Amino acid sequence: MNNPLLNTALIVDDNLSNRFVLKSLLKIYDYRIVEATNGQEAIDQFHKEKPDIIFMDVLMPVMDGYEATSRIKAAAGSNFVPIIFLTAMCDEKSISKCIAVGGDDFMVKPYNPFLLRTKIRAMQRIITLNRKVQRMYSVIHREQEIAEKFFVNAIQRHNIKNPLLKTLIRPADTFSGDMVLSAYSPSRDLFVMIGDFTGHGLSAALGAMPVSEVFRAMISKGFDPGDVLSALNNKLKGLLPTGIFFGIQLVVVSHDLERATIYNAGMPDLLVVEGKTNKIKHRLKSRGLPLGIIADIDPKKIVEHVAISRNDKILMFSDGLTEACSLNDEPFGEDRLVDGISQATENNLFEHIFDLLDTFCGDTTQADDVTLVEVSCVEGILPIFDATSPKILAKAKGEWDLSFKFRGERLRETNPIPILVGHIMELEGIQSERQSIYTVLTELYLNALDHGVLGLSSSLKSDPSGFSQYFSNRESRLASLKSGFIQFDLSCCQGHGFRDITLRIEDSGDGFDYKNHKPPASDEMALCGRGISLIRGFSESLTYEGNGNIASVVFRSKTA
Repeated sequence: MNNPLLNTALIVDDNLSNRFVLKSLLKIYDYRIVEATNGQEAIDQFHKEKPDIIFMDVLMPVMDGYEATSRIKAAAGSNFVPIIFLTAMCDEKSISKCIAVGGDDFMVKPYNPFLLRTKIRAMQRIITLNRKVQRMYSVIHREQEIAEKFFVNAIQRHNIKNPLLKTLIRPADTFSGDMVLSAYSPSRDLFVMIGDFTGHGLSAALGAMPVSEVFRAMISKGFDPGDVLSALNNKLKGLLPTGIFFGIQLVVVSHDLERATIYNAGMPDLLVVEGKTNKIKHRLKSRGLPLGIIADIDPKKIVEHVAISRNDKILMFSDGLTEACSLNDEPFGEDRLVDGISQATENNLFEHIFDLLDTFCGDTTQADDVTLVEVSCVEGILPIFDATSPKILAKAKGEWDLSFKFRGERLRETNPIPILVGHIMELEGIQSERQSIYTVLTELYLNALDHGVLGLSSSLKSDPSGFSQYFSNRESRLASLKSGFIQFDLSCCQGHGFRDITLRIEDSGDGFDYKNHKPPASDEMALCGRGISLIRGFSESLTYEGNGNIASVVFRSKTA
Protein backbone atom coordinates (compact mmCIF):
# COMPACT_ATOMS: atom_id res chain seq x y z
CA MET A 1 0.00 0.00 0.00
CA ASN A 2 1.67 3.21 -1.17
CA ASN A 3 1.52 5.85 1.51
CA PRO A 4 3.36 9.07 0.54
CA LEU A 5 2.11 10.99 3.59
CA LEU A 6 3.53 8.61 6.22
CA ASN A 7 7.06 7.71 5.12
CA THR A 8 8.80 7.09 8.43
CA ALA A 9 7.30 5.36 11.46
CA LEU A 10 8.88 5.44 14.91
CA ILE A 11 8.04 2.42 17.12
CA VAL A 12 8.75 3.02 20.80
CA ASP A 13 8.56 -0.10 23.01
CA ASP A 14 11.01 -1.72 25.42
CA ASN A 15 9.73 -5.19 24.42
CA LEU A 16 11.53 -6.62 21.36
CA SER A 17 8.72 -9.02 20.41
CA ASN A 18 6.14 -6.21 20.50
CA ARG A 19 8.31 -4.10 18.19
CA PHE A 20 8.75 -7.08 15.84
CA VAL A 21 5.00 -7.75 15.60
CA LEU A 22 4.10 -4.13 14.90
CA LYS A 23 6.96 -3.81 12.44
CA SER A 24 5.61 -6.79 10.51
CA LEU A 25 2.11 -5.33 10.40
CA LEU A 26 3.41 -2.00 9.07
CA LYS A 27 5.38 -3.52 6.17
CA ILE A 28 2.43 -3.28 3.75
CA TYR A 29 2.47 0.52 4.22
CA ASP A 30 6.03 0.87 2.87
CA TYR A 31 7.26 2.53 6.02
CA ARG A 32 10.87 3.15 6.83
CA ILE A 33 10.90 1.86 10.41
CA VAL A 34 12.84 3.53 13.23
CA GLU A 35 12.90 1.97 16.71
CA ALA A 36 13.39 3.18 20.30
CA THR A 37 13.35 1.25 23.58
CA ASN A 38 12.39 4.08 25.99
CA GLY A 39 10.99 7.59 26.09
CA GLN A 40 14.36 9.35 26.01
CA GLU A 41 15.44 7.38 22.94
CA ALA A 42 12.10 8.27 21.34
CA ILE A 43 12.80 11.98 21.81
CA ASP A 44 16.31 11.59 20.40
CA GLN A 45 15.01 9.67 17.36
CA PHE A 46 12.25 12.20 16.81
CA HIS A 47 14.78 15.01 16.46
CA LYS A 48 17.13 12.93 14.36
CA GLU A 49 14.80 11.03 12.00
CA LYS A 50 11.76 13.39 11.77
CA PRO A 51 9.19 10.54 11.78
CA ASP A 52 5.76 11.06 10.22
CA ILE A 53 3.92 8.86 12.75
CA ILE A 54 4.83 7.49 16.18
CA PHE A 55 3.62 4.37 17.96
CA MET A 56 4.27 4.87 21.68
CA ASP A 57 4.29 2.32 24.50
CA VAL A 58 3.24 3.59 27.92
CA LEU A 59 5.33 1.79 30.54
CA MET A 60 9.06 1.88 29.76
CA PRO A 61 12.32 2.38 31.69
CA VAL A 62 14.28 5.70 31.78
CA MET A 63 11.24 7.73 30.64
CA ASP A 64 7.64 6.57 30.20
CA GLY A 65 5.49 7.23 27.14
CA TYR A 66 3.47 9.97 28.81
CA GLU A 67 6.48 12.23 29.40
CA ALA A 68 8.01 11.46 26.00
CA THR A 69 4.75 12.29 24.22
CA SER A 70 4.39 15.58 26.05
CA ARG A 71 7.91 16.66 25.07
CA ILE A 72 7.61 15.52 21.47
CA LYS A 73 4.32 17.38 20.97
CA ALA A 74 5.88 20.52 22.43
CA ALA A 75 8.82 20.21 20.06
CA ALA A 76 6.57 19.58 17.04
CA GLY A 77 4.65 22.83 17.60
CA SER A 78 2.08 23.46 14.88
CA ASN A 79 3.43 20.55 12.78
CA PHE A 80 1.04 17.63 13.29
CA VAL A 81 2.89 14.37 14.07
CA PRO A 82 0.33 11.74 15.13
CA ILE A 83 1.17 9.65 18.20
CA ILE A 84 -0.76 6.40 18.72
CA PHE A 85 -0.38 4.91 22.18
CA LEU A 86 0.25 1.16 22.52
CA THR A 87 -1.19 -0.13 25.76
CA ALA A 88 -2.51 -3.25 27.39
CA MET A 89 -4.57 -1.05 29.73
CA CYS A 90 -8.02 -0.11 28.51
CA ASP A 91 -9.53 1.53 31.59
CA GLU A 92 -10.91 5.06 31.21
CA LYS A 93 -8.30 6.65 33.46
CA SER A 94 -5.37 5.29 31.45
CA ILE A 95 -6.90 6.19 28.10
CA SER A 96 -7.79 9.66 29.35
CA LYS A 97 -4.20 10.27 30.42
CA CYS A 98 -2.92 9.16 27.00
CA ILE A 99 -5.07 11.81 25.33
CA ALA A 100 -4.30 14.44 27.99
CA VAL A 101 -0.55 14.38 27.36
CA GLY A 102 -1.01 14.82 23.61
CA GLY A 103 -1.75 11.37 22.24
CA ASP A 104 -3.96 11.31 19.16
CA ASP A 105 -5.26 7.73 19.43
CA PHE A 106 -4.52 4.43 21.12
CA MET A 107 -4.33 0.72 20.32
CA VAL A 108 -4.86 -2.07 22.80
CA LYS A 109 -2.46 -5.01 22.71
CA PRO A 110 -2.55 -7.52 21.04
CA TYR A 111 -2.79 -5.51 17.80
CA ASN A 112 -5.72 -5.89 15.41
CA PRO A 113 -4.58 -5.44 11.76
CA PHE A 114 -7.97 -4.02 10.70
CA LEU A 115 -7.95 -1.42 13.50
CA LEU A 116 -4.35 -0.54 12.69
CA ARG A 117 -5.23 0.11 9.04
CA THR A 118 -8.28 2.19 10.05
CA LYS A 119 -6.32 4.34 12.48
CA ILE A 120 -3.53 4.99 9.95
CA ARG A 121 -6.08 6.11 7.35
CA ALA A 122 -7.68 8.43 9.91
CA MET A 123 -4.27 9.92 10.69
CA GLN A 124 -3.69 10.40 6.94
CA ARG A 125 -6.82 12.51 6.64
CA ILE A 126 -5.84 14.62 9.66
CA ILE A 127 -2.33 15.15 8.30
CA THR A 128 -3.73 16.21 4.91
CA LEU A 129 -6.09 18.66 6.59
CA ASN A 130 -3.33 19.96 8.88
CA ARG A 131 -1.01 20.64 5.94
CA LYS A 132 -3.76 22.49 4.08
CA VAL A 133 -4.44 24.59 7.19
CA GLN A 134 -0.72 25.29 7.60
CA ARG A 135 -0.45 26.45 3.98
CA MET A 136 -3.51 28.65 4.40
CA TYR A 137 -2.15 30.04 7.65
CA SER A 138 1.20 30.74 5.99
CA VAL A 139 -0.53 32.73 3.23
CA ILE A 140 -2.73 34.59 5.72
CA HIS A 141 0.23 35.33 7.96
CA ARG A 142 2.24 36.67 5.02
CA GLU A 143 -0.67 38.87 3.94
CA GLN A 144 -1.07 40.12 7.50
CA GLU A 145 2.63 40.99 7.66
CA ILE A 146 2.34 42.97 4.42
CA ALA A 147 -0.82 44.70 5.64
CA GLU A 148 0.77 45.44 9.01
CA LYS A 149 3.76 47.10 7.33
CA PHE A 150 1.36 49.12 5.21
CA PHE A 151 -0.62 50.20 8.28
CA VAL A 152 2.48 51.16 10.23
CA ASN A 153 3.91 53.05 7.27
CA ALA A 154 0.65 54.86 6.54
CA ILE A 155 -0.14 55.71 10.15
CA GLN A 156 3.19 56.26 11.88
CA ARG A 157 5.64 57.39 9.20
CA HIS A 158 4.56 61.01 9.64
CA ASN A 159 5.02 60.89 13.40
CA ILE A 160 7.59 63.20 14.95
CA LYS A 161 11.06 61.68 15.08
CA ASN A 162 12.74 63.18 18.10
CA PRO A 163 14.77 61.36 20.80
CA LEU A 164 12.97 63.48 23.41
CA LEU A 165 9.68 61.86 22.36
CA LYS A 166 10.03 58.17 23.18
CA THR A 167 7.37 55.72 22.02
CA LEU A 168 7.04 51.96 21.91
CA ILE A 169 4.14 49.66 20.98
CA ARG A 170 4.38 45.92 21.64
CA PRO A 171 1.51 44.23 19.82
CA ALA A 172 -0.06 41.09 21.26
CA ASP A 173 -0.82 39.98 17.68
CA THR A 174 0.43 40.80 14.19
CA PHE A 175 -1.77 43.88 14.25
CA SER A 176 -1.91 46.23 17.21
CA GLY A 177 -5.10 47.78 18.53
CA ASP A 178 -2.94 50.50 20.11
CA MET A 179 -1.66 53.48 18.16
CA VAL A 180 0.53 56.51 18.74
CA LEU A 181 0.20 59.72 16.72
CA SER A 182 2.23 62.90 17.04
CA ALA A 183 2.37 66.18 15.13
CA TYR A 184 3.16 69.85 15.47
CA SER A 185 0.44 72.43 14.96
CA PRO A 186 1.14 75.57 12.92
CA SER A 187 1.71 77.41 16.21
CA ARG A 188 4.44 74.87 17.13
CA ASP A 189 2.35 73.21 19.84
CA LEU A 190 3.15 69.53 20.24
CA PHE A 191 0.22 67.09 19.89
CA VAL A 192 0.72 63.51 21.12
CA MET A 193 -2.10 60.98 21.21
CA ILE A 194 -2.18 57.34 22.20
CA GLY A 195 -5.27 55.30 21.47
CA ASP A 196 -6.49 51.84 22.34
CA PHE A 197 -9.20 50.13 20.31
CA THR A 198 -11.23 47.40 21.98
CA GLY A 199 -9.35 44.10 21.69
CA HIS A 200 -6.36 43.65 19.41
CA GLY A 201 -5.48 42.24 16.01
CA LEU A 202 -6.85 43.21 12.59
CA SER A 203 -10.37 44.08 13.74
CA ALA A 204 -8.96 46.57 16.27
CA ALA A 205 -6.44 48.04 13.82
CA LEU A 206 -8.91 48.87 11.05
CA GLY A 207 -10.05 52.04 12.79
CA ALA A 208 -6.51 53.40 12.90
CA MET A 209 -6.52 54.69 9.31
CA PRO A 210 -9.46 57.13 9.63
CA VAL A 211 -8.21 58.25 13.05
CA SER A 212 -4.80 59.06 11.60
CA GLU A 213 -6.28 60.95 8.64
CA VAL A 214 -8.56 63.13 10.80
CA PHE A 215 -5.82 63.78 13.37
CA ARG A 216 -3.21 64.95 10.87
CA ALA A 217 -5.55 66.92 8.63
CA MET A 218 -7.06 68.93 11.47
CA ILE A 219 -3.83 69.63 13.32
CA SER A 220 -2.08 70.78 10.15
CA LYS A 221 -4.87 73.34 9.71
CA GLY A 222 -4.59 74.55 13.30
CA PHE A 223 -7.79 73.26 14.87
CA ASP A 224 -7.76 73.15 18.64
CA PRO A 225 -7.62 69.76 20.42
CA GLY A 226 -11.29 69.86 21.45
CA ASP A 227 -12.34 70.15 17.81
CA VAL A 228 -10.00 67.28 16.90
CA LEU A 229 -11.51 65.12 19.63
CA SER A 230 -15.08 65.85 18.51
CA ALA A 231 -14.23 65.10 14.89
CA LEU A 232 -12.60 61.79 15.84
CA ASN A 233 -15.65 60.79 17.88
CA ASN A 234 -18.03 61.65 15.05
CA LYS A 235 -15.93 59.68 12.58
CA LEU A 236 -15.67 56.60 14.78
CA LYS A 237 -19.32 56.66 15.86
CA GLY A 238 -20.29 56.26 12.23
CA LEU A 239 -17.68 53.60 11.42
CA LEU A 240 -17.22 51.31 14.43
CA PRO A 241 -19.54 48.34 14.96
CA THR A 242 -21.33 47.91 18.27
CA GLY A 243 -18.96 46.84 21.03
CA ILE A 244 -15.84 48.39 19.49
CA PHE A 245 -14.68 51.73 20.89
CA PHE A 246 -11.53 53.82 21.18
CA GLY A 247 -9.93 55.01 24.42
CA ILE A 248 -7.56 57.96 24.03
CA GLN A 249 -5.08 60.13 25.85
CA LEU A 250 -4.38 63.39 24.03
CA VAL A 251 -1.66 65.75 25.25
CA VAL A 252 -0.91 69.20 23.83
CA VAL A 253 2.33 70.77 25.04
CA SER A 254 2.24 74.53 24.39
CA HIS A 255 4.96 76.05 22.23
CA ASP A 256 6.16 78.14 25.18
CA LEU A 257 6.42 75.04 27.43
CA GLU A 258 4.15 76.72 29.96
CA ARG A 259 1.30 74.25 30.04
CA ALA A 260 -0.03 70.90 28.93
CA THR A 261 -3.62 70.52 27.82
CA ILE A 262 -4.76 66.96 28.50
CA TYR A 263 -7.75 64.84 27.51
CA ASN A 264 -8.18 61.35 28.98
CA ALA A 265 -11.16 59.35 27.78
CA GLY A 266 -11.36 55.71 28.82
CA MET A 267 -7.63 55.19 29.45
CA PRO A 268 -5.40 54.63 32.52
CA ASP A 269 -4.11 57.57 34.56
CA LEU A 270 -1.75 59.88 32.71
CA LEU A 271 1.27 60.92 34.78
CA VAL A 272 3.29 64.15 34.84
CA VAL A 273 6.65 63.45 36.49
CA GLU A 274 9.12 66.00 37.88
CA GLY A 275 12.25 65.68 35.76
CA LYS A 276 14.94 65.78 38.44
CA THR A 277 13.33 63.73 41.21
CA ASN A 278 10.88 61.52 39.27
CA LYS A 279 8.20 62.57 41.73
CA ILE A 280 4.69 62.33 40.28
CA LYS A 281 3.36 65.92 40.13
CA HIS A 282 0.01 65.26 38.45
CA ARG A 283 -2.12 62.15 38.03
CA LEU A 284 -4.79 62.79 35.41
CA LYS A 285 -7.60 60.25 35.46
CA SER A 286 -10.08 59.46 32.73
CA ARG A 287 -12.89 62.01 32.71
CA GLY A 288 -14.94 60.77 29.78
CA LEU A 289 -16.15 57.76 27.82
CA PRO A 290 -14.00 56.27 25.07
CA LEU A 291 -14.69 57.64 21.60
CA GLY A 292 -17.25 56.00 19.33
CA ILE A 293 -19.81 55.16 22.05
CA ILE A 294 -22.09 58.19 22.09
CA ALA A 295 -22.92 60.54 19.24
CA ASP A 296 -21.95 63.83 20.88
CA ILE A 297 -19.19 64.54 23.35
CA ASP A 298 -18.27 67.78 25.09
CA PRO A 299 -14.45 68.05 25.15
CA LYS A 300 -14.69 70.93 27.63
CA LYS A 301 -15.98 68.54 30.28
CA ILE A 302 -12.96 66.26 30.09
CA VAL A 303 -10.12 68.71 29.44
CA GLU A 304 -7.53 69.52 32.10
CA HIS A 305 -4.82 72.18 32.03
CA VAL A 306 -1.64 71.73 34.06
CA ALA A 307 1.38 73.98 34.41
CA ILE A 308 4.61 72.27 33.40
CA SER A 309 8.22 73.07 34.20
CA ARG A 310 11.36 72.50 32.20
CA ASN A 311 12.53 68.86 32.34
CA ASP A 312 9.12 67.52 33.40
CA LYS A 313 8.17 64.25 31.73
CA ILE A 314 4.70 63.20 30.66
CA LEU A 315 4.01 59.45 30.72
CA MET A 316 1.18 58.04 28.62
CA PHE A 317 0.41 54.31 28.53
CA SER A 318 -2.27 51.81 27.63
CA ASP A 319 -3.79 49.35 30.10
CA GLY A 320 -1.75 46.60 28.45
CA LEU A 321 1.21 47.86 30.48
CA THR A 322 -0.31 47.56 33.94
CA GLU A 323 -2.25 44.41 33.02
CA ALA A 324 0.78 42.56 31.60
CA CYS A 325 1.14 39.26 33.49
CA SER A 326 4.01 37.21 34.88
CA LEU A 327 4.42 33.45 34.56
CA ASN A 328 2.27 33.17 37.72
CA ASP A 329 -0.53 35.19 36.07
CA GLU A 330 0.11 38.16 38.37
CA PRO A 331 -0.48 41.58 36.76
CA PHE A 332 2.35 44.14 36.60
CA GLY A 333 0.00 46.65 38.24
CA GLU A 334 0.06 50.38 38.83
CA ASP A 335 1.85 50.15 42.18
CA ARG A 336 4.81 48.39 40.57
CA LEU A 337 4.84 51.03 37.84
CA VAL A 338 4.85 53.89 40.37
CA ASP A 339 7.67 52.22 42.35
CA GLY A 340 9.64 51.83 39.12
CA ILE A 341 9.22 55.53 38.30
CA SER A 342 10.58 56.54 41.72
CA GLN A 343 13.60 54.24 41.31
CA ALA A 344 14.59 55.43 37.83
CA THR A 345 17.38 57.91 37.22
CA GLU A 346 16.79 61.29 35.60
CA ASN A 347 17.56 60.18 32.04
CA ASN A 348 16.46 56.54 31.89
CA LEU A 349 12.82 56.59 33.03
CA PHE A 350 11.41 55.12 29.82
CA GLU A 351 14.04 52.38 29.57
CA HIS A 352 13.81 51.55 33.27
CA ILE A 353 10.07 50.91 33.07
CA PHE A 354 10.51 48.45 30.21
CA ASP A 355 13.41 46.72 31.94
CA LEU A 356 11.17 46.17 34.97
CA LEU A 357 8.34 44.95 32.75
CA ASP A 358 10.56 42.49 30.86
CA THR A 359 12.04 41.11 34.07
CA PHE A 360 8.58 40.74 35.59
CA CYS A 361 6.87 39.12 32.57
CA GLY A 362 9.72 36.94 31.31
CA ASP A 363 8.63 34.96 28.25
CA THR A 364 4.92 35.09 29.09
CA THR A 365 2.70 35.70 26.06
CA GLN A 366 0.62 38.80 26.73
CA ALA A 367 -3.09 39.08 26.01
CA ASP A 368 -3.09 42.78 25.15
CA ASP A 369 -0.96 45.34 23.36
CA VAL A 370 1.51 47.30 25.50
CA THR A 371 2.15 50.98 24.72
CA LEU A 372 4.29 53.55 26.52
CA VAL A 373 5.11 57.15 25.56
CA GLU A 374 7.45 59.58 27.33
CA VAL A 375 7.37 63.29 26.44
CA SER A 376 10.30 65.33 27.78
CA CYS A 377 9.25 68.95 28.32
CA VAL A 378 12.41 70.72 27.16
CA GLU A 379 13.08 73.14 24.32
CA GLY A 380 14.41 70.40 22.05
CA ILE A 381 11.00 68.71 21.93
CA LEU A 382 9.63 71.63 19.89
CA PRO A 383 10.44 72.46 16.27
CA ILE A 384 12.96 75.16 15.48
CA PHE A 385 11.41 77.98 13.52
CA ASP A 386 13.25 81.00 12.16
CA ALA A 387 10.79 83.86 11.85
CA THR A 388 13.47 86.07 10.29
CA SER A 389 14.05 83.93 7.19
CA PRO A 390 13.31 85.77 3.93
CA LYS A 391 9.82 85.31 2.49
CA ILE A 392 9.86 85.59 -1.29
CA LEU A 393 6.81 85.53 -3.52
CA ALA A 394 7.25 84.46 -7.09
CA LYS A 395 4.50 86.82 -8.24
CA ALA A 396 2.44 89.68 -6.84
CA LYS A 397 -1.24 88.66 -6.85
CA GLY A 398 -3.04 91.91 -6.14
CA GLU A 399 -4.84 93.35 -3.11
CA TRP A 400 -7.78 92.23 -1.00
CA ASP A 401 -9.70 92.93 2.23
CA LEU A 402 -11.63 90.57 4.51
CA SER A 403 -13.64 91.25 7.68
CA PHE A 404 -15.09 88.84 10.24
CA LYS A 405 -16.96 89.64 13.43
CA PHE A 406 -17.76 87.04 16.10
CA ARG A 407 -20.25 87.94 18.81
CA GLY A 408 -21.36 86.52 22.16
CA GLU A 409 -22.11 82.80 22.12
CA ARG A 410 -20.37 82.34 18.76
CA LEU A 411 -17.07 83.03 20.52
CA ARG A 412 -17.44 79.92 22.65
CA GLU A 413 -18.62 77.73 19.79
CA THR A 414 -16.10 78.59 17.07
CA ASN A 415 -12.34 78.72 16.82
CA PRO A 416 -11.89 81.29 14.04
CA ILE A 417 -8.13 80.91 13.57
CA PRO A 418 -8.08 77.88 11.21
CA ILE A 419 -10.82 79.57 9.15
CA LEU A 420 -8.90 82.84 8.83
CA VAL A 421 -5.54 81.21 8.13
CA GLY A 422 -7.20 78.98 5.54
CA HIS A 423 -8.52 82.04 3.70
CA ILE A 424 -5.11 83.73 3.73
CA MET A 425 -3.36 80.60 2.48
CA GLU A 426 -5.96 80.13 -0.25
CA LEU A 427 -5.56 83.72 -1.44
CA GLU A 428 -1.80 83.98 -1.21
CA GLY A 429 -0.52 80.40 -1.44
CA ILE A 430 2.20 81.12 1.11
CA GLN A 431 2.64 77.87 3.01
CA SER A 432 6.09 79.00 4.17
CA GLU A 433 4.41 81.74 6.23
CA ARG A 434 1.53 79.65 7.61
CA GLN A 435 3.29 78.99 10.90
CA SER A 436 4.16 82.59 11.71
CA ILE A 437 0.73 83.94 10.65
CA TYR A 438 -1.05 81.20 12.59
CA THR A 439 1.05 81.82 15.71
CA VAL A 440 0.46 85.57 15.68
CA LEU A 441 -3.26 85.28 14.95
CA THR A 442 -3.66 82.75 17.76
CA GLU A 443 -1.81 84.95 20.23
CA LEU A 444 -3.84 88.04 19.28
CA TYR A 445 -7.12 86.13 19.39
CA LEU A 446 -6.45 84.54 22.79
CA ASN A 447 -5.42 87.92 24.22
CA ALA A 448 -8.59 89.50 22.84
CA LEU A 449 -10.82 86.70 24.12
CA ASP A 450 -9.24 86.00 27.50
CA HIS A 451 -8.20 89.48 28.62
CA GLY A 452 -10.57 91.60 26.53
CA VAL A 453 -13.95 89.87 26.29
CA LEU A 454 -13.67 87.58 29.34
CA GLY A 455 -11.72 90.06 31.49
CA LEU A 456 -9.22 87.54 32.85
CA SER A 457 -5.99 88.76 34.43
CA SER A 458 -2.81 87.07 33.21
CA SER A 459 -1.29 87.59 36.65
CA LEU A 460 -3.13 84.45 37.76
CA LYS A 461 -0.71 82.45 35.61
CA SER A 462 2.34 83.93 37.30
CA ASP A 463 2.74 80.81 39.42
CA PRO A 464 1.66 77.17 39.00
CA SER A 465 -0.84 77.33 41.87
CA GLY A 466 -2.90 79.97 40.05
CA PHE A 467 -2.60 78.26 36.70
CA SER A 468 -5.48 75.83 37.21
CA GLN A 469 -7.59 78.64 38.65
CA TYR A 470 -7.01 80.72 35.52
CA PHE A 471 -8.36 78.01 33.22
CA SER A 472 -11.21 77.18 35.58
CA ASN A 473 -12.29 80.84 35.52
CA ARG A 474 -11.88 80.89 31.75
CA GLU A 475 -14.16 77.91 31.19
CA SER A 476 -16.75 79.29 33.61
CA ARG A 477 -16.88 82.73 31.99
CA LEU A 478 -16.86 81.29 28.48
CA ALA A 479 -19.77 79.00 29.30
CA SER A 480 -21.93 81.95 30.44
CA LEU A 481 -20.81 84.37 27.70
CA LYS A 482 -23.75 86.20 26.10
CA SER A 483 -22.26 89.46 24.82
CA GLY A 484 -19.04 91.02 23.59
CA PHE A 485 -17.33 90.73 20.23
CA ILE A 486 -14.02 90.22 18.44
CA GLN A 487 -13.57 91.65 14.95
CA PHE A 488 -10.89 90.62 12.46
CA ASP A 489 -9.94 92.93 9.59
CA LEU A 490 -7.48 91.30 7.21
CA SER A 491 -5.94 93.02 4.22
CA CYS A 492 -3.20 92.61 1.65
CA CYS A 493 -1.54 95.52 -0.15
CA GLN A 494 1.16 95.50 -2.79
CA GLY A 495 4.10 97.91 -2.97
CA HIS A 496 7.18 98.12 -5.12
CA GLY A 497 9.04 94.88 -4.41
CA PHE A 498 7.06 93.94 -1.31
CA ARG A 499 3.68 92.68 -0.14
CA ASP A 500 2.14 93.45 3.27
CA ILE A 501 -0.50 91.36 5.00
CA THR A 502 -2.12 93.28 7.85
CA LEU A 503 -4.03 91.56 10.66
CA ARG A 504 -6.16 93.90 12.76
CA ILE A 505 -8.07 92.60 15.77
CA GLU A 506 -10.49 94.60 17.88
CA ASP A 507 -12.29 93.35 20.99
CA SER A 508 -15.05 94.78 23.18
CA GLY A 509 -12.92 94.72 26.33
CA ASP A 510 -11.41 97.57 28.35
CA GLY A 511 -7.97 97.22 26.77
CA PHE A 512 -4.74 97.92 28.65
CA ASP A 513 -2.22 100.71 29.13
CA TYR A 514 -0.09 99.76 26.17
CA LYS A 515 1.87 103.04 26.28
CA ASN A 516 3.35 102.18 29.66
CA HIS A 517 3.46 98.41 29.18
CA LYS A 518 6.76 96.85 30.21
CA PRO A 519 7.87 93.52 28.74
CA PRO A 520 8.52 90.71 31.23
CA ALA A 521 11.98 90.06 32.56
CA SER A 522 14.00 87.61 30.54
CA ASP A 523 12.99 84.76 32.80
CA GLU A 524 12.31 81.72 30.68
CA MET A 525 10.33 80.19 33.52
CA ALA A 526 7.72 82.97 33.45
CA LEU A 527 4.20 81.66 32.96
CA CYS A 528 2.67 84.80 31.46
CA GLY A 529 3.33 88.11 29.76
CA ARG A 530 5.47 87.04 26.82
CA GLY A 531 2.83 87.31 24.08
CA ILE A 532 3.73 90.80 22.86
CA SER A 533 7.41 89.93 22.52
CA LEU A 534 6.46 86.76 20.65
CA ILE A 535 4.26 88.67 18.17
CA ARG A 536 6.95 91.26 17.49
CA GLY A 537 9.48 88.52 16.86
CA PHE A 538 7.30 86.97 14.15
CA SER A 539 6.10 90.14 12.37
CA GLU A 540 7.27 93.31 10.73
CA SER A 541 5.43 95.52 13.23
CA LEU A 542 2.89 95.53 16.06
CA THR A 543 0.88 98.62 16.97
CA TYR A 544 -2.01 99.32 19.35
CA GLU A 545 -4.90 101.74 18.99
CA GLY A 546 -7.88 102.92 21.03
CA ASN A 547 -7.58 101.98 24.67
CA GLY A 548 -5.36 99.01 23.81
CA ASN A 549 -8.25 96.86 22.60
CA ILE A 550 -7.16 97.15 18.94
CA ALA A 551 -3.96 95.48 17.74
CA SER A 552 -2.53 95.59 14.21
CA VAL A 553 0.24 93.35 12.95
CA VAL A 554 1.99 93.60 9.59
CA PHE A 555 3.73 90.74 7.77
CA ARG A 556 6.01 91.94 5.00
CA SER A 557 7.40 89.73 2.25
CA LYS A 558 9.53 90.51 -0.77
CA THR A 559 8.09 89.99 -4.23
CA ALA A 560 10.04 88.89 -7.24
